[in-house]
Amino acid sequence: MVEVAEIPPMYIEQLSDPEMAQIYYAWNGSHHRVQTRFVGDFCAVLKPGKGCILGKNRPLICGVWPFWWKEGMRPSTENFPIEINGECTMVTSWDFPMERVLEELGSSEDMIRGELISMDKALKEHYEILEEAKEENIPATRLLDWFISRVQREVTIRQ
Repeated sequence: MVEVAEIPPMYIEQLSDPEMAQIYYAWNGSHHRVQTRFVGDFCAVLKPGKGCILGKNRPLICGVWPFWWKEGMRPSTENFPIEINGECTMVTSWDFPMERVLEELGSSEDMIRGELISMDKALKEHYEILEEAKEENIPATRLLDWFISRVQREVTIRQ
């Protein structure tokens, strides 16, 4: 279900955001990312009326969406402010306040903060891995295979 694909046009604006730009891999004038398979700009594991079929195995970004740390702030162990950041139907169409969105997702501000701290760390690690791939001149078409072999090497070393 995971692929490396050129980013959909709806995400191009994220390239100007230093936090989000870390997840994209520039290659031959295009930007790519490792992602679950998208069909017509929609996630293939998001099923109408059922939500995400990955359940608790969702990627971190899906676990924190539509929340993010407030612009200009950084996640920390302190009580950093969070906000809704994204086109969440519960907010844009249903006009739910943050508390109701948290309730609907079965979450709390503290749980989201913990996930956002993990997300911040994961973004930094992801960026470092993509920089390593660039240094090794890995084409976007080989990025996923390169990444899998890299993980396999690390697992072998740890054993």
